[in-house]
Amino acid sequence: MTNKIVISIIILISFLAKNKSMVFAGFVILLLSFLNNDNLNNLPKNYFLNIGMTFLMIWMLSPLLDKENNLQLLNMKSYLNIEAIVSFIVGFFIVIIAAKGLNFLNNNQSVLTGVITGSIIGVTFFGGIPVGILTASGITFLIIKIIKH
Repeated sequence: MTNKIVISIIILISFLAKNKSMVFAGFVILLLSFLNNDNLNNLPKNYFLNIGMTFLMIWMLSPLLDKENNLQLLNMKSYLNIEAIVSFIVGFFIVIIAAKGLNFLNNNQSVLTGVITGSIIGVTFFGGIPVGILTASGITFLIIKIIKH
């Protein structure tokens, strides 16, 4: 019952903050919580991350549909500037950090709770975008590893 109250509070806060994505996600989870079916309740854990990542990749690759961007992608000069080089290096390391974060998140309940709460607050009150959860977990993993070392 407590989880339904928490989900309802998240929906209410998200509605007041006009965060449609979080409201929708909250309603889906609230609906699943009433069904009490283990197979359905495991659906988000087992499939939604991959589905979400797939849609994120589609969004990321969508500029390739633009003919002007295709010409720019073939131009080597567009890769030889400070923004392109730094973004390449950061992108490379972030995906590795996010992979570490996923394992850390799945094996540590307190990290899961902290990252979810921080993400909900960031999205709801500060206009954040909830794509950094795995990266946040990865950065948490690195910081904890440094502290314990």
